[in-house]
Amino acid sequence: MCGRFLLLSEVRDLMNYYSIENQTLDKYESGDFYPSKNTPIVLNKNKRSISYAKWGFPYSNKKGLVINARADSIMNKPMFKNSFYNRRCVIPSNLFYEWKDEGARKKIKYKIGLQHDKLMSLGGIYKISLDENMKEQLTYVIITTEATEDLKLIHPRMPLIIKNDKLDLWLNEGTSIKLIQEILKHNVNHLFIVEKHTDATETIKDNIHGQIGLF
Repeated sequence: MCGRFLLLSEVRDLMNYYSIENQTLDKYESGDFYPSKNTPIVLNKNKRSISYAKWGFPYSNKKGLVINARADSIMNKPMFKNSFYNRRCVIPSNLFYEWKDEGARKKIKYKIGLQHDKLMSLGGIYKISLDENMKEQLTYVIITTEATEDLKLIHPRMPLIIKNDKLDLWLNEGTSIKLIQEILKHNVNHLFIVEKHTDATETIKDNIHGQIGLF
């Protein structure tokens, strides 16, 4: 699963990275993002843009949030199917976290980023949901796939990562489902930097703004 990620990039850097023009956007509170938090997402409705959305689809009949959708079943789940066909997005992140089960109720936290890029685009879907006060809000979930061989040593699942040359295909609702399924199947060939997490938050921030040497 994917339950937490880090994003420290400034709004203008996100705009430049995703080639977004003529949009005014308030600053966001950067740092660690976890379910129920509002985060920047990139979508394409007539043109590419950034919106703020709450992480997690609410259940219709109970409390709690669904934060991930499995790539192998997303087309068969009523909660996800319509969004998968018509409302795909990416969630910018500098790295994501995963926890390795070490037994005896002990889990080790790892931070995982790309070797050659300061940002990764996590594949997701979005929709309008109703909050506890029956107000509309934009929400999203992150799609997960089977982990690559190196990451399986930590966890069997990983987030879908959309490569830059596939962004237009992924975000365009007119893209054929056959092509989208190919993107889901080929969540491989990513070169990662993996390291055990430390509590040196300030050091992590400094390294990310400096890019390589992130870990």
